[in-house]
Amino acid sequence: MKTRYWLASIPLLLPTSGCSLFFELNANQCNVTKDCTNLGPQFADTLCVNQVCVAKSAGNAGASGNGPGGGSSGKAGAGATSGGGSEDAGAANGGTGGKPPECTTNGECIDAHVDQPYLCVDGSCLALTSDDCPQLVPSKNTLEMLRKPAPIIVGAYANMNNADDFHDSQAVINWDLAFSEFHEQTLGGIPNKGGGAARPVLALICQSSTVADITPSLEHLTQEVHVPAILSTLSADRLFGAFNFTQSSEYTDGGGEPVLFLSTGSADLRLANLADDGLVWHMLGDPRTLAATTVGLLNKIIPTVESAPGFTGPLRVTLVYSDDTTMTDLASVLTTPDEEHPDTLLTFNGKSAIDQLGSGEFRQVKIQSAKTHPSPEVQNAIDDLTDHPPHIVIGMATNEFASVVNAVENHAAGKGPFYLASHLLYNTSELRLSMEAVPALAQRLVGVNYAEAQDAKSKALYDAYLARLKSSYQGSLSVAGTENYYDGAYSLLYSLAAGYALGTKPPAGDTLSTQLDERVFSTNKDAKSVDIGPAALGNDSVGKLSSLTYKMSLYGTMGPPNFDRTSGTRVTTTSAWCMEKPDMAWVYRADGLIYDPDTHDFSEPSAGVPTCLQQY
Repeated sequence: MKTRYWLASIPLLLPTSGCSLFFELNANQCNVTKDCTNLGPQFADTLCVNQVCVAKSAGNAGASGNGPGGGSSGKAGAGATSGGGSEDAGAANGGTGGKPPECTTNGECIDAHVDQPYLCVDGSCLALTSDDCPQLVPSKNTLEMLRKPAPIIVGAYANMNNADDFHDSQAVINWDLAFSEFHEQTLGGIPNKGGGAARPVLALICQSSTVADITPSLEHLTQEVHVPAILSTLSADRLFGAFNFTQSSEYTDGGGEPVLFLSTGSADLRLANLADDGLVWHMLGDPRTLAATTVGLLNKIIPTVESAPGFTGPLRVTLVYSDDTTMTDLASVLTTPDEEHPDTLLTFNGKSAIDQLGSGEFRQVKIQSAKTHPSPEVQNAIDDLTDHPPHIVIGMATNEFASVVNAVENHAAGKGPFYLASHLLYNTSELRLSMEAVPALAQRLVGVNYAEAQDAKSKALYDAYLARLKSSYQGSLSVAGTENYYDGAYSLLYSLAAGYALGTKPPAGDTLSTQLDERVFSTNKDAKSVDIGPAALGNDSVGKLSSLTYKMSLYGTMGPPNFDRTSGTRVTTTSAWCMEKPDMAWVYRADGLIYDPDTHDFSEPSAGVPTCLQQY
């Protein structure tokens, strides 16, 4: 078993002059010891430890003044355990590099850094949060949880675009709700196999889209904190790169253990076909699922387009797609014949789209994605659409597509083409602004997306979850249709509980994947159906996993755990969405038509078809 060693407490030096009670320790007070002595005579007998000036003592006399870790590299050594904690709280190694340890508990590090979230790792205090990883959940009682023996830390990546409040993110608020419910209902977290208090589970959330390079945060999560699993909203490219990072010889030769990646989004073809040994799961499906829905929706709207006043055939369609890998894959699937999936091929005018590429009836344009380019270039699409006006534009793109729509509508004086938009354009503020500028768009813009589960049980679980989320979150973000984040968090928490039930050794990602597959998403006929949410937790659903023969089938807000076990992708329902303005603001109407993959057509949802889709 890998062992953590914990630091001795470090006394803070508080100046006794009347000028100031103490320095603001949230900022870097020092980088080297000389910075402390330069502060004045009252700091003459101090050392710089973790950017803080502390009084010399037997416990830190050998410490260096080189920032975090008392002169170590800052990375946890071979003594660190997966999951951010260990039952062994000894300090037998005397600290990193033979130096006296700085601490023996997380609490001492938290105290030494004025109530900032720290872990004690191999005799050094390790800062959990940073500019790249600014958020922890549960957001309430965080420090109290970190002070408890051996808290379990998992990693996460989310789009946190509100620099004033990193918590204000659809993924974060869902994860916070799930982790909070888990701790409240289990009375503290995961049962300790060796006895004693339950082990809290916290997620350290890093930026997924607002940083150019996630390597530093990935190193922090996997090599310093040693997380066994990562919840992810990473783009397909970044998720693929993150997985490969944990498979590299440099990582494994350095003692790195397998990491489970649980993506709360969809997969591109590369990820769906990845030989990952079950280490990459996706709460949503792969591009073929949405490609078939896109073809079905195109067929649904063509009669309306062709019956519009002034229509002259043949039908002209332009596919605009971005260089985001999921969108590129969708474009490829839509234009590539596949005998096993004939329903994914764009077809109109009685021919496949690709067969009409040279005739002018079909055109395709690739643009840059706002997900990977700070200032995406889209003028090539605007020029093509205005020079060769189509009847229908298929926008397999991300946020940047709204600026294309705006330019085309401005050129067409509000009488532009019909638009068929991707799932990554659903719920975007940019498209709302487009609607504000051209209200007539509401009758000419529809989109595809993954659907809310349609069975009564899933709907009841979803409605209850959404009510709890709205009660816990008072911000302005749209929260409907974000249940994939919530279900993903619960899936990971249960897999952790199953993994830790195996023994006292902290489980690595490969163990968690096996437990997720066999004991949480079980397809065994004897598996117990367990409803997602706090009620089942209150009925000791976590405690039951202590029996290694116990298997559950986690029934989520998205339905039962129906996954393709080879690709790790969810087999899910899809639908059509649109936008309307019932009152003062434009709103997205999800699941306005439900796609049937057997008939390749759409059916009416139980709630009825929204006005903006009734013409189809």
